[in-house]
Amino acid sequence: MMRLSQDNWQAVQKSGLIDLFASPDGDGHLVDHRTGHAFVNMSSYSYLGLNEHPDVIQGGIDALTSERCTGLGITPTRIRPSLFTRVQEELSELFGAQCLYAASCSVATAGLLPLVSAGALSGGEPRVTVFDKRSHFCMDYMKPACADEAPVLIAPHNDIEFLEDICRRHSRVAYVADGAYSMGGVANLSEIRRLQEMYGLFVWFDDSHAISVMGSSGEGYVRSQLDELDDLTLITASLEKGFGCAGGVVMLKRGTDSSFINTFAGPMCWSQTPSVANLGTVQASARLHRSPELGRLQQRLRENMELFDRLIPTATSGSQIPVRALPVGNRDLAISISRQLWDEGFYCAPVHFPVTSRGREGLRVMVRANIETSTMERFAVLLKELVVPHLLT
Repeated sequence: MMRLSQDNWQAVQKSGLIDLFASPDGDGHLVDHRTGHAFVNMSSYSYLGLNEHPDVIQGGIDALTSERCTGLGITPTRIRPSLFTRVQEELSELFGAQCLYAASCSVATAGLLPLVSAGALSGGEPRVTVFDKRSHFCMDYMKPACADEAPVLIAPHNDIEFLEDICRRHSRVAYVADGAYSMGGVANLSEIRRLQEMYGLFVWFDDSHAISVMGSSGEGYVRSQLDELDDLTLITASLEKGFGCAGGVVMLKRGTDSSFINTFAGPMCWSQTPSVANLGTVQASARLHRSPELGRLQQRLRENMELFDRLIPTATSGSQIPVRALPVGNRDLAISISRQLWDEGFYCAPVHFPVTSRGREGLRVMVRANIETSTMERFAVLLKELVVPHLLT
């Protein structure tokens, strides 16, 4: 992967489209630290704009003031801030599951995914672990650790026949996939559930791009489709996207004994102490999720997605996930278009291997609730001129 992608990253860096430093100007723009160039970020995954919400920011300030420390300076297995317990309880109530908080979604994945392959979360016997071809990098990079515990296989994207064949040939299987994928699209949840019922398949979903965006409480694509989580389903998600905070969440069946996880989940328990400021922002965002504000923001996001889809039809038009892929099939063309958009005041990152498959290079638009209609329309005019003539089907 490094050999095939290094030249791509170097080309994008040379164009000045990565390794940027910026600050919000308070008027909906970011300002590049080095040049003073103001731009609208169309590649932000803070889909509801909660990362800039004054209540969320104040939540971090209040937590630091009340707790009078940034953290406890000890591994969380031994001692955690009292706020940690309240945050986990509030997330559990909000999402209707037993929720664990982690420093990031990647930390949760690194801690728990090898335990899934080892069977430690489901009866004690190892499970052949099947990764969807497009599962997120935070899961993919754990393949060697999982392979220490059980055989690891890679399934073609959303290929239920492949997965069912593995289930027929092996008595204990785990499937690792995204609920909502970073380049658009969702898992085939109904068919995956069928395999769970028939074969006792353990399923791990990363639903980061759907948290806060979908569900009446912002519980995401997967959780919103299930009455309850069972002991064969685990959901992870980043809280930095729609939820607007740093950290990650793990959703388990209600009543799961998490003491085992608190001892053996690697960096979840032996890494840094949870940040008090982060915990405060999560608590504040959870309050917003329980208020009418969530519905208003979700509705505003849907309106912006519908507007974008009317103006710029794509293969992902109509998706409830606010990611729109614009493949042009050529890395240098994608970089050139992205640079022209930058000059016009929009940051829309070019995507290439390994973010997308070779031959599908292009741009990725992340639609947000806190983008004005006039800004969306101005951006669409530029896309029609610069991108649409080159779009692949």
